[in-house]
Amino acid sequence: MDLLRVVVGAGISVLLSYSLPWARRTWWRAALVALAFGLYALAPLLPGWGPALLLLACPAIAVALARLARGDENAQTSPTLFNDRPGLVLWPLGALVGACLLGALVHDASGSVALAARLFGDDRLFVVVAGFVLATFIGGEVVTHLLRPFTKALDEEEGAEMRSLRGAGAVIGWLERSLIYAFVLAGRPEGAALVVAVKALARFPDLRAHQKGFAEYFMIGSLSSLGVAAFVGFAALTIMS
Repeated sequence: MDLLRVVVGAGISVLLSYSLPWARRTWWRAALVALAFGLYALAPLLPGWGPALLLLACPAIAVALARLARGDENAQTSPTLFNDRPGLVLWPLGALVGACLLGALVHDASGSVALAARLFGDDRLFVVVAGFVLATFIGGEVVTHLLRPFTKALDEEEGAEMRSLRGAGAVIGWLERSLIYAFVLAGRPEGAALVVAVKALARFPDLRAHQKGFAEYFMIGSLSSLGVAAFVGFAALTIMS
């Protein structure tokens, strides 16, 4: 499980800032997000010099990737809520960083790890949280890159209408994949059908009004989003079994 924390934890730490439009807007946001998740993943392994060096490297790599993402016109756009009120994200991240530091450094008199350390050192909880972040946010970038060639073609037909909905589309995708991931972990993968059905019902007027290309674009995006979330969910169940 230590290897899993290093590989998966560091990987998510580096890619999370790239996948969160709000985080990649500035270098310090990207570094903070990478540091927060890196601390959560690697706290049980500290103060080893290897994990410590990796923890320091993650924010630097995340900042570099975030800078590349800012120049990508096809990347996910940022929901206005997080741009107007960054404290909604900053305060939870600050609390997470503080709790991780507390968990890594504080011990009680008997030498056992304090409550915070036990919380962040729970491997099963780490798998659940890592899977959620991977499926919901990083999975969004996977879907975005799969749709990239189709997005360019569809933009030529729909233009401003498609671009005006990109921010909302990112949030819908996050909700969709998080619900599918939760259904899979709960042992109810059939619940994913309900999520897809609700999404299709909401999009039905658009599917009727647009040309065939939009329907194909919608199907590719929905099925790839479903596949990513379901795959991560089943992988998490396999690791925990």
